[in-house]
Amino acid sequence: MLRQQTVLARFGEFALKAEDLDAILTEACRLVGDALGTELAKVMEYERAEDSMLVRAGIGWQPGVVGQARVALHPGGVEQFAIGGAAPVICTDTAKEDRFDLPGFLLAHGVRAFANVLILGGDGHPPFGILEVDSRTPRRFLDSDIAFLRSYANLVGAAVERLRALAALRASNQELERRVEERTRDLRVANLRLQQAARERDQVQASLREAAGMQAVLEHLPIGAALVAPSGEVIIGNPAFRRLLGRPRIPSVDEDNGHVWIAFDADGRRIPPREFPGARALRGEVTLGVDFLHAVGLQPPRWCRVSGVPVHGPDGRVIAALVVMIDVDDEHRAHERQALLTREVDHRAKNMLAVVQAALRLTRAETIDSFVQAIEGRIAALARAQTLLAADRWSGADLRSLIQGELGPFLVAGAARDGGSPRATLSGDRVVLPAGAAQPFSMAIHELATNAIKYGALSAPEGRLAVEWVVEHPPGPPVDQAAAGALLRLRWVERGGPPPAPRRKPGFGSRVVHGTIQDQLGGQVTMAWDPAGLGCTMAIPLRQGAAQDAAKDAAKDAAQGAAQGAGPPRGAPA
Repeated sequence: MLRQQTVLARFGEFALKAEDLDAILTEACRLVGDALGTELAKVMEYERAEDSMLVRAGIGWQPGVVGQARVALHPGGVEQFAIGGAAPVICTDTAKEDRFDLPGFLLAHGVRAFANVLILGGDGHPPFGILEVDSRTPRRFLDSDIAFLRSYANLVGAAVERLRALAALRASNQELERRVEERTRDLRVANLRLQQAARERDQVQASLREAAGMQAVLEHLPIGAALVAPSGEVIIGNPAFRRLLGRPRIPSVDEDNGHVWIAFDADGRRIPPREFPGARALRGEVTLGVDFLHAVGLQPPRWCRVSGVPVHGPDGRVIAALVVMIDVDDEHRAHERQALLTREVDHRAKNMLAVVQAALRLTRAETIDSFVQAIEGRIAALARAQTLLAADRWSGADLRSLIQGELGPFLVAGAARDGGSPRATLSGDRVVLPAGAAQPFSMAIHELATNAIKYGALSAPEGRLAVEWVVEHPPGPPVDQAAAGALLRLRWVERGGPPPAPRRKPGFGSRVVHGTIQDQLGGQVTMAWDPAGLGCTMAIPLRQGAAQDAAKDAAKDAAQGAAQGAGPPRGAPA
């Protein structure tokens, strides 16, 4: 007992000073083995997550046991028996033990007797493990031995908890030091940023003071002018500039800050925000007089002439940019209209000459008077289409007005013999024919009207003519009539006229209708005669480009045909 008390005192002093848990547990095994006179001693740590026991420390064991031997807890095992109860587990002779199974490494070392007690954890913690002394010979353990073993295990448990608390304290101190260091670093970075911001603020304020004298002048300038900071913010901008820009900032040197900027140069190439004159000026480039199509929000795009000049500070760095914007949309539109009208007049003149030449060459008549009458009617149809196009500045011609020019007398009430309803009726929504389609279509309608007046429904008092049309659009959302796929479908129906005479071959009028609708305008036409009268259906695409291209091709063919004296040209334009 004296030896045991001495061991307790020595271990207590050691455990209070040592800070290495493995050293404490190893010393505990050595001292407890000496105190109880056993060859072997060990501490087995309870691994709760793996539900096993690890030989954490020990004396007298062969290599490969301490720190490596691990025993899984299972019903019937001595470790499960020990960790599951509060009472010590004592075995005086393993050869006679039938309460539990023994681990293999224990039998391999010739253990015949052992005693173990729990090493309790602190408040709220599970047991740390068990402290066990092992003897290679059978022996009895006295009550005083077990009491000593329990006291010794309590000292071990206290040492473990002390080291756990010390480790937690150190970890807390390290975390605190890390946070202090991180916060200090953040403060240093923030201080540097504040210093940089202060320098930039001083530079901007200096620029503002220099620009303050220009503010009154800028406010009354008819052009847009502004001073822009490197961030893209507009520092000073007159009302004209803010109206043209549409936003409180321009694209900066590095990014467009999430804004949607859309602009195109004169060649139709899209200009990225970094290439805008203002952004280039902020990078130190001088950019003067760049014209581009600038879109602001949902408003229609407008042509603007923009210049950007960098403003340098005392140290030579760019501290701002002077940006000037001029609205030149009217100028661009006027140039475009003038160029368009010039091309259109040139094309129309050549086209008209070719058509008149073809009409003179191809018209057949029995007398001079009938020849003159036919020529005058066709030229009058061309003149009416020309007048409608000129009235709408060559952008197109109204379909109803064009047909009314041919059928005017028959569209009024009283045209019939009984003074009743009109002889001819028109039905359809407003349709604007493309400029390239107006004259060919006018020529086709003139030929149909001439045929109806001479030989068809309008030649008889009881005859009636109905003209109906509709614009058909392709599937999808609503679009304007000039979009790709829009189709004009017109129906010309004569009723009540004289029976049609047998036709051996198509006349000039039929050739004109088919040539203008099919060849020039890229459409389709069907004509059918029955005892009731003529029925003609036309389908014409309304895309502007298609009509213009067809008209140009037809004019070229007409000119070539007239020069060669050949047969009727392919789709001579009306």
